[in-house]
Amino acid sequence: MKLEEKKLTSQLVYKNLFMNIFLDDVLLPNEKKSKRLYLKHDGAAAVLPITKDGNIILIKQFRYPINKVIYEIPAGKKDSKDELGLICAKRELEEETGYVSQDFIKYLDLHNCVGYSSEVIELFIANNCEKIDNPKKGDDDEFIEIVVLTKEEVQSLLKNSEITDSKTLVLLQHYFLNY
Repeated sequence: MKLEEKKLTSQLVYKNLFMNIFLDDVLLPNEKKSKRLYLKHDGAAAVLPITKDGNIILIKQFRYPINKVIYEIPAGKKDSKDELGLICAKRELEEETGYVSQDFIKYLDLHNCVGYSSEVIELFIANNCEKIDNPKKGDDDEFIEIVVLTKEEVQSLLKNSEITDSKTLVLLQHYFLNY
């Protein structure tokens, strides 16, 4: 059975530095027509920071769409579609936490919202993270609390469903299963 849809027309309905939103007319496998509203995104990177003594660095941040402060790993959008995920992950780690690492491991590429977004988040683990004195300045519109937790404290957050962010859950589960 054929599953692919064919784009018939495409209309850019909104554009900013973060994303472009399109409304497309498509031909379905059953030859009927439908519409697809989706956003195109240059991609992002996220990193699970592990300190030299084995603690896990998370951030707490208010997320407007869900009207809630949540636990997350440092992450951010690429500066361009050509930026390497590792470069983005290193920048976000330093800007959002004040830590750096020279020991990054790529885990996987995550499509986190396939129903309406082309965004791919490259996931990394950074080992041996160290706090630095003068980190790069973060975004002016980001307000972040840095939280350094033991493995047991993070496992308690997971057990109590206090971490709901998908990229964070994926990397934490991978970490706890493999390290």
